[in-house]
Amino acid sequence: MDRSYLSQPEIIAASRAFVCVRLTTYEDKEEGQFLTSFHVTRSGELENTVFTILSPDGKKQLARASRSAQHTFGDAEQMALTMKRIAGEYPAKKTATLPTELPRVRSVALAVNVAACDNQPLVILFAADAKVRQDLEKRLLPLAWKAPFLGRFIYVSASTAEELAKIEGARAEAGVMVVQPDRFGTKGKLLQQIGAAASRDELTKCLRKALSQHQPSEKSFGSHVRAGQQQGIFWKTVLPVTDPMELRARERGRRVKPSRE
Repeated sequence: MDRSYLSQPEIIAASRAFVCVRLTTYEDKEEGQFLTSFHVTRSGELENTVFTILSPDGKKQLARASRSAQHTFGDAEQMALTMKRIAGEYPAKKTATLPTELPRVRSVALAVNVAACDNQPLVILFAADAKVRQDLEKRLLPLAWKAPFLGRFIYVSASTAEELAKIEGARAEAGVMVVQPDRFGTKGKLLQQIGAAASRDELTKCLRKALSQHQPSEKSFGSHVRAGQQQGIFWKTVLPVTDPMELRARERGRRVKPSRE
């Protein structure tokens, strides 16, 4: 997260009038092609970050595309004022309802990594039966899109026990699991698990308790990268990494001798 911008109270308040999308760069071909289409990198290739604001139909740029919010706006105040102006030009429909889907990540492995990156707990909807997963999602929707849980969790669906292999303590039983990701997003530990028949009130209690149990990792970019290199931890992306600086950094990291601790 861009701490000087995106975590500022005025930006968070302004964002309530927007649909905020977190793309995963090298994990999806279509997303990668979409990000590359903004032509914001010197290399002309897909690189780690892209920022812009689009019209509701996703076809018109309403803010200059760049590598980050800092590159587009002079400061957080300017960004907040611009967002408020844009929101006024595209007022929400009076008949607007809650989204009909959870903001799910594509796979459990990727979701654990995203949760670790965002320092949030992960909610897994688990059931072999697709209908059971759909029913669980319907009960979670009113909770996920409103306070106090809005923006507080990462979500993913799973249907096989194999997908839970890296989740310590998880039972392959239909229901909802809330997971604490490890520091590097390679595995997780179960915080709470509740059955598929749970009521909305029971789901609410489950989420509240998991939030109180979740322990965000204290880390800075530099120390986090160094620790990962020392432990020989590298994330393997779905798409080839085409960011020149990241490629050089990965090569330097691989030359670091892993610690035996």
